[in-house]
Amino acid sequence: MVLLMVVVIVSILVALFAMQNAMVVELNFIFWEFTASLVVVIVSAFALGMLVAMCFMLYMKAKHYMKDRKMQEELKNLQAENAKLTERITMLQHTQIAHDNAGLNRNEEIIKKNNENVGK
Repeated sequence: MVLLMVVVIVSILVALFAMQNAMVVELNFIFWEFTASLVVVIVSAFALGMLVAMCFMLYMKAKHYMKDRKMQEELKNLQAENAKLTERITMLQHTQIAHDNAGLNRNEEIIKKNNENVGK
């Protein structure tokens, strides 16, 4: 909203400036030579500048949009990879617990056998 107000104010100022300088001027560009009202020249230059600025702004917005899409896709891939790795960590932890329990059971069996052999 603020940008729109600034553009309107600048446009009004350019129009006022052009109206106050409403004389005929001679224009030379490379091989062309013609006369035109200074109002037309000023307003045309202003409009051309606005058009160039808008094209540049659209280019930057498109570039930002493409970068944002790429980042969103990368984020989605990283979240999927994180979920897979979390699941794998959980599975490895369960495997380690089962392995530890199996080792404790073997140790208990060995201790029982040793106690039985000592008792004989």
